[in-house]
Amino acid sequence: MARQTATKAPRPRAAGKAQPTRAGGRAAAKGAGGRRQRRQGWQAEKSAMTRNAILEAAIQCFIELGYARTTTALIAEYAGVSRGAMMHHFPSRAEVLKATIEHLHQKRLAEFRELMGGIDDPAELMDRKRIEESVRRAWTYVNQPTSIAFQEVLMASRTDPELRAVLEPLEREYEKQFMETVKAVFPHWQDLDNLETANDLVHFLLTGMMMAQMQHRKQARTRRILEHLADTLEEIYTRAHERNERALAAAGSGEEEKAVAEGAAAPAGAST
Repeated sequence: MARQTATKAPRPRAAGKAQPTRAGGRAAAKGAGGRRQRRQGWQAEKSAMTRNAILEAAIQCFIELGYARTTTALIAEYAGVSRGAMMHHFPSRAEVLKATIEHLHQKRLAEFRELMGGIDDPAELMDRKRIEESVRRAWTYVNQPTSIAFQEVLMASRTDPELRAVLEPLEREYEKQFMETVKAVFPHWQDLDNLETANDLVHFLLTGMMMAQMQHRKQARTRRILEHLADTLEEIYTRAHERNERALAAAGSGEEEKAVAEGAAAPAGAST
């Protein structure tokens, strides 16, 4: 008699336990991927925040302690980060200096745009009142903490070859960006041939006055210098504007004479 092989009955499924499906697997993988992306996004944001804190701390050190006393250890302390985190973002002192100066330049450009915005309206005349307001705001600009921090770096570069090597190419790029910013916020000046001269006059005079740190009758003397600067800028602008008007008029007159001459030279009966 043949032996009968016993077969096992299928194990009953546990109540309430869903069986994995292909679609469910894809959904789980998608969910895990989303969590991973969010985690990576947060890590990138946290890294950017730490980097920004280090750069802001470096600027604060320049202002409060001076460039010579600023060390990477002090920057890390001011930023509230560990030395390891500091070294992760900036392995050397030269790298943190370069990044800080770049950061400082961008802050200064943004501050200039904000301070000077709305003074020069291309739909209205550039009058004395607007020139005086631009001078007052320029004085505010050179006394901003960021400007003071930059002057600290600039003075230190005179005797620090490493710093000077970092600063010089950055400063050339900054000056280029600054002049573009000036043209954007002062449309009446942007096509004048002496814009750079006017800008240099404002920059060197006011920066020198800020660095002099005079104490005796400071407010009265400052007010007098600002008024004189406004006088000079008004004269520069008026002369340059008149030169532009004469050049445009001459160009228009030349075009008109050329058209008349061409009409006179045309053969009779050429037009109907």
